[in-house]
Amino acid sequence: MTDNDPIEDALFAGLDPGENDAPVLLEQYKLFVGTSEALVQRRQGVNTFFLSANSLLVAGAGLILRGGASSHMESVILVLLLLSTIGLGLAFVWRRLIHSFRQLSAGKFDVIHALERRLPARAFAAEWKALGEGEDPKVYRPFTGTESITPIVFAILHLTLFAASVRTWANGAN
Repeated sequence: MTDNDPIEDALFAGLDPGENDAPVLLEQYKLFVGTSEALVQRRQGVNTFFLSANSLLVAGAGLILRGGASSHMESVILVLLLLSTIGLGLAFVWRRLIHSFRQLSAGKFDVIHALERRLPARAFAAEWKALGEGEDPKVYRPFTGTESITPIVFAILHLTLFAASVRTWANGAN
């Protein structure tokens, strides 16, 4: 065990696994790598949901604007305000979830690296080293940066729709 490594201390609870524990350690490693893969799938599912929901809100607002009759403009503005408010809330929650998934993923890989220090080969550590440990965007550009921009783009769209609706209402809906 390495000195002063709180992850290894928590992982092994002060135990120093011997060679007899290697098969158990390998199985635990496989299990934990599986949870990491499951996290990626959950993350993709969450992104798909929020992308679809925000796209539907923007498309719905577009349809309402296209077909909005001037005699019902006040109702149209209220619906647009509601859609944009819901969209802003969804974009905020989506961005927070992306951040949370990033933190969970980082924690999982810290544990995977700690487990690998007890195994003969360190595949994830070697891969991270091959990718320049995320320091050089020419070698590796994390997806999270791009992923984090998408909710901001939708938030800007929803905010623009909200502001335009408020302005239209303030200038007289009828």
